Amino acid sequence: MVFEKKQAPNIQAFGTELVTRINTNTRRIRTLEQRHEGTEGRISSLEEKVIEELSNLKKRFDQISQDIDKLSENIGELRSEFLKMTKNLEKTARKTELKELESLIELYNPIKSRFVSREEVERLIEEKLSKKI
Repeated sequence: MVFEKKQAPNIQAFGTELVTRINTNTRRIRTLEQRHEGTEGRISSLEEKVIEELSNLKKRFDQISQDIDKLSENIGELRSEFLKMTKNLEKTARKTELKELESLIELYNPIKSRFVSREEVERLIEEKLSKKI
């Protein structure tokens, strides 16, 4: 019995220490569980944001792709119009050709050139003949 009395306080102290440690560990586990739940919530929120951003990026890339296609079509149209313009320009007269035409027109222009009529020639001949006589 002597031994029993000494063991009782040790068992009781051991039991108290064990309960205290269990309570402390339980509190720590609850804290860790709360942190874990908070982290999971943040991760879930981030995942949703990433999915939303990926969706927005896909829409933007699709729009950019459509814009590039339209620009490509416009460039093709401009290229064909440019080719038509160069062909038309090849058909038009050049500056030197225009100057040649201008000089020919000036030669044959009745306003600037003085053509003599039949009556004027006959009169001039008569005047010359009359001066000689």
